Amino acid sequence: MSQNSQLSRYGAITRTVPQLAPGAKLFLVSDSDDTTVGPVNLGAEFPADNDGVVRVYTTIQDAVNACSAGRGDVVLVLPGYDHSLARTDSWATAGVSIIGLGEGTNRPIVRYTVKTDEVGIAANNVTIENIRFLADADSIARALDLDTGFSGQTIRNCVFDFDSNQRDFRVMLRVGAARTLIENNQFLAEDTAGAGKGIAIWGGYPDYLTIKNNYFYGQFDTVGDTSNGAAAIAFDSAYDSGDTELSGLLVQGNVIAMTDTASTVAINLSAASGVNARGIAVGNRIAAHDTAANDTAICVFGEIMPIDNIAINGDSDTTQKVVSWTIS
Repeated sequence: MSQNSQLSRYGAITRTVPQLAPGAKLFLVSDSDDTTVGPVNLGAEFPADNDGVVRVYTTIQDAVNACSAGRGDVVLVLPGYDHSLARTDSWATAGVSIIGLGEGTNRPIVRYTVKTDEVGIAANNVTIENIRFLADADSIARALDLDTGFSGQTIRNCVFDFDSNQRDFRVMLRVGAARTLIENNQFLAEDTAGAGKGIAIWGGYPDYLTIKNNYFYGQFDTVGDTSNGAAAIAFDSAYDSGDTELSGLLVQGNVIAMTDTASTVAINLSAASGVNARGIAVGNRIAAHDTAANDTAICVFGEIMPIDNIAINGDSDTTQKVVSWTIS
């Protein structure tokens, strides 16, 4: 294939990828078992560049490794991609956008089959969109870990999910990176004995963290996370004490449906001992199926200022507005 014809093929795709900066490169990831638009066929349509850069891969890790830091490269993951991790990955190229194609259950899947499986994001300005992170074993430690010492990460329109009963994440997403945006994601746990935390906030490192317009459903409890507390959104009680001042936290517009019938906690923003936290929680909506005779705290805000958050539980006929720092 001539250089011009090859560039025209990439050009046709890049018109639909507004994230691609001038001078950046586009990489494609396809399931190795796909015989229709898999790596063999894609490799024929999109051969290596004249400078030897390969553009088609069978794992997100390999595609991210091929990207150049700070160039604004984009990794497109094709519909139907289903990769069993069975290891710890590190997506650690700065400025890369990893974008899944497809809708519903056809969107790309990263499948966790071993308790120690994890994907760490260890670079600045990494964006992940439209990927389904699927627990396929019991008590997976973490799906995504946004490492401390980095900033500018975005997790958007992803799904954190479980494959079947008794397969779950203890923590779906742990955030230690500053200036991170987590928006429009779904965090889905089992109705019983589900996950520990949807989003865990790691000490004072993630300054100016924004968590907005996400949907949480299921049971987030200490069955899923026996050592470290639990909630849909919560501070992690175990943390690196290198940074104990958290500034600028925004928790806004999240919808949380808790299915635990006793001792349920939806939001726990009471910072770990030794951590000072400042920020605001506004416009969150919580429904808890807690039918216990004695109400437990549904939301605990600690030093975070709550405004216009509404919660209702299973043994109450009235909508309860959060007007203080703790609501039960």
